Amino acid sequence: MGLFGSYKDYGESDYRIGYGSISLWNRRIGMHDKATQEEVETQLVEDLKIFSCQVAEYVYVPLNRSRKGAVLSFAHSIGLLAFKNSRLLELINSHASKTEIIKEWSPYINRYWLSGGEGMRDRRRAELDLFLSADKKIPTFTKHKCHTPVCLLNLPDTYTGAPNQVKAVEYLEKKLNEWDPSGHVIRRFYRLWSQNPTGQGSLKPREKNALEDQ
Repeated sequence: MGLFGSYKDYGESDYRIGYGSISLWNRRIGMHDKATQEEVETQLVEDLKIFSCQVAEYVYVPLNRSRKGAVLSFAHSIGLLAFKNSRLLELINSHASKTEIIKEWSPYINRYWLSGGEGMRDRRRAELDLFLSADKKIPTFTKHKCHTPVCLLNLPDTYTGAPNQVKAVEYLEKKLNEWDPSGHVIRRFYRLWSQNPTGQGSLKPREKNALEDQ
């Protein structure tokens, strides 16, 4: 297996190696340094431990593991300075709609990401797919104990209207109808789902829980 050689990014004075590391073996990279695949991957893990803490300082909303990973990859790709001034970070922090985030992140809509060639295009696409993917745990401002292997709170953020998703919803509806032909459970669910929010800065008194009417 070949070795990775040191290099300089355009306009920089520091040498880098592997995935952009400026140090290896606890020392700065020099002009003639080389490293194996295992060494650069090990260093990348160490770099990301520090970098993830730096990125977290600029993200003001709770993110699940998939979204954290996608944002970290994006920030590592463009650099911390560009990330903290990026339109994408602004959208995420402002709770922008999924459509707005897709328009900014997708290399097929935001043509700027095609300027870096196939590598950048594929990276943006993979990051966006990861950001929109379902996760076991969903960070919320109120305590939530999930009772399924994949949290159903994923549904609003991962729904794209694709035919397979419509089919999945139809399957779930069919099963709900089999389990509860009276429709009582789904009515209670929608009643609770549609209540006006409380406990997040709202001065409105807490309404009776839809599950407490039995």
